[in-house]
Amino acid sequence: MKNKITQAVPFLITLLGIESAPVSYWCIYSNGYCYSTWIHHIYPYFTNPLYNFSIFFLIVAIILIFVQHSVFKSWLKFAAWAIPLAIILVALTPVNSNAFMDFFPFYRDDAARLAGEVFSGLSLLLIVWKSIAIRNTTKKV
Repeated sequence: MKNKITQAVPFLITLLGIESAPVSYWCIYSNGYCYSTWIHHIYPYFTNPLYNFSIFFLIVAIILIFVQHSVFKSWLKFAAWAIPLAIILVALTPVNSNAFMDFFPFYRDDAARLAGEVFSGLSLLLIVWKSIAIRNTTKKV
């Protein structure tokens, strides 16, 4: 039971990331209390990209709850270096452009979507590969 609770942590963090953008958006544009506050300032830099990343990661986070703990541990080793790389990619991308002509518009939200897609795809491949490898080793014994 303790392992399942541990494996549910990515899902809970993903839900927090998904919920942060609509709440921030509502606070900024529905009432005047959040306008020009720290929530208004971090929305394009942090909250909206976190939402875009979390939407793509939601399915993987749900799957991680139900996999074996050894598969989760291997995914955790992968995530320990992949998530910082994704954060660096998103952080180095501009929020928007003030240029007259943007020939290749690739902004922070697009980078967060791309990072979420790649991270989720690689996570699914790793989960499937480790699950098959564990089944094959248990059948041989």
